[in-house]
Formats: sequence, C-alpha cells, structure tokens
Amino acid sequence: MKTLIVTGGSLDISWAKDFVRTINAEYIIAADSGLKYIDELGLVPDMILGDYDSVEDGLLDKYKSIDIKTYPKEKDYTDTHIAIINALKAGASVIYILGATGTRMDHTFTNICNMKAALDSGVPCFICDSHNKIYLINDKMGEVKVSKKGQYGDYVSFVPLSEETIISLAGFKYVLDDYILHQGLSICQSNEIKENVAVINIKKGLVIVFETKD
Repeated sequence: MKTLIVTGGSLDISWAKDFVRTINAEYIIAADSGLKYIDELGLVPDMILGDYDSVEDGLLDKYKSIDIKTYPKEKDYTDTHIAIINALKAGASVIYILGATGTRMDHTFTNICNMKAALDSGVPCFICDSHNKIYLINDKMGEVKVSKKGQYGDYVSFVPLSEETIISLAGFKYVLDDYILHQGLSICQSNEIKENVAVINIKKGLVIVFETKD
C-alpha cells in the first residue's frame, strides 16, 4: 500500500500538489501540524495523529470523522516517528514523507534517522521536498539501482551513519570498489550518474542517500 505521510516542517505547496498527484497514495497520514498542509493540498487523510500543540484552532474539528490518535506532548517519539510506525502497522509497502525538512536541522536529521524503522521492516521510505529525495541503504539490500532517467536531481551524495562503511559505486562519474568510507569524510558528496543505470552496493554499514537538485 503506497502511503503518504505529511508532517509539519517546511513544504512548497505548489510543488507538493504535483508530487501527490504523481505518487497517487492509497493511504494518507497527517502528523500533527502536517494537517494544515493536508488541508491546503485538498487531501483527505485516513489517519491524523499527534499532540496537536501546533495545530490551528478549529482545523481538527473539520476532520472529526477521520481516525484521530492523540498522544501526549511530552513523549519518547516524535510525531513523524509515530506516523512511520503507524504506516507500517497499516500495511505500507512504500512510504513517502513530505514536510520532514525545514529550518530545524535537528528535526530534519532525526526524521532521516527515523526512516530506519521502515528500512528494518523492509519497506522503502523516502523523504521528499522540492530539492531533495532522501533515503537509507544498508548492507542487507544488495545492489540498489538508480536510473539516470528516473533520478530525482543532478547529484547523488552518500553520508555514512556507520563508523565504517564499505561502498561500491558503478555507473557514476566517480566510481568506487569496496571503498572504506569513514564518518567525517566528504568523498561521496555530489556524485553524478553517467550510465543509463547506476548501481549502489553497501557491503557493510548504513548510509543516507541524497538525490538532489539546485
């Protein structure tokens, strides 16, 4: 089940309208103030969740017939993380998250790391905005292919989340063969796909993949 989560970071509504039409989600979750974006996009959520500390007065009343889950303001999980967990419980086969990036870099980075819940369940999960498509790859996935025609932007960058990562890249401008990538190195920034299909293979560790455009 193709699932869309909309949360409360920054979101280019004009871009998002085209994006949601493209993915045609079968199940939609509004995470806390992401409900405002859901409303602006003219979408009908299947689930609304959060502590609603940042939801405008009266907006929640508009969706009384929807499955609404309320959580305490002080909790051990962010609303976005809870949304990912609920998406997995609902049977998501792929998850797209909008509104997960923005001015709060701590929130953005935490949202990226929270995608590991989906990764560990074998469910592809992507954070998308008007300039970035972000996802995680680990050493259990084998070869991951990215087509030049289907890539999100002009550049592909890899940031290790493991202290030591072994990475191979083929079909890129800068190829690697079982390269040991340590945290803190920037050698895998701003690569470019040169062949019709590029191949990423993580032999050890966990990396963040950024497909980006200016």
